[in-house]
Amino acid sequence: MMYHKDHDHRPISIRHLIGALVILTNLIASSVVCSGRPVEEKVPVTVSVQWLNEHLKSPEVVVLHIATILRDYQNGHIEGARFLWPGWLIISNETESTVPADIKSVKEKLEELGITNDSHIVLCGTSGNINQVCRIYITLDNIGLAGRTSILEGGFNEWVSSGGSVSSVTPAVKKGKIKVTQRGVFVDTDWVAGNLGNSQYFIIDARPKPGYDGIVGSQRQGHVPGARNLPSSTLYDSKTYHFLPADQLKEAFSGLQIPAGARPVFYCGTGNSACPGYVAAVIAGFNPLLYDGSMEAWSSRLDLPVEKSK
Repeated sequence: MMYHKDHDHRPISIRHLIGALVILTNLIASSVVCSGRPVEEKVPVTVSVQWLNEHLKSPEVVVLHIATILRDYQNGHIEGARFLWPGWLIISNETESTVPADIKSVKEKLEELGITNDSHIVLCGTSGNINQVCRIYITLDNIGLAGRTSILEGGFNEWVSSGGSVSSVTPAVKKGKIKVTQRGVFVDTDWVAGNLGNSQYFIIDARPKPGYDGIVGSQRQGHVPGARNLPSSTLYDSKTYHFLPADQLKEAFSGLQIPAGARPVFYCGTGNSACPGYVAAVIAGFNPLLYDGSMEAWSSRLDLPVEKSK
């Protein structure tokens, strides 16, 4: 190998090349959070009523009013908010109570609501429907939009009680265009069964303790073998529907002794009440997954083991 010998061009040694590669590797690693979540996560997981009031007129902010009845939306919503019926994104079939909505149909519905990849989506719940709101957050996470999505703390009820402006006008919406990326955050029964004991994953039963212990529950009572119990309801305030502060959430998860780098896998009874646990884990810095079939699917498989607490 020939090297330049002049004063301004020093020879490049293998040692220097290795050093440069190490620096480059560290830079790449630093661009991804320790939990493995993508860098493009630009907006906070939750926003306050005060924050929304200050940013409501921003052109990129799109508020989605989540209610099971259209009339609730028509009777009053945050000015400019668009109606999102949960049934468009949270579906069931003949074998499970809740299954992931088809990615294409999710994309089309969001585009109908005027969503683009530049939108800052704010999910506004109603009457304490935190499970639905979090389920929709996960659905958006599954197509790569969690980094552009926030949950409004306290939802529409807190907006009203704080004196926020309310409208009954349905806004005119220009159809949007979004590019989606399937992240695969939903896992099924076969996946969970095939990963029992895999140190890369940490299974969390998000039901109340009696269900986990096997005192009450599905047709075969108990929990997925090796799962640890952390009820979702302990991770948010049941009166205000605010998640606990990030430091408290991190403390709650640290009590489970999740191995470094492991991804939490949440389940519950049917794949809904575990959703706030998933969102809480994102706030705490994890890169979680959701076992959609949950105990409804697991306990119906007589070939799969079920544990009870001693």
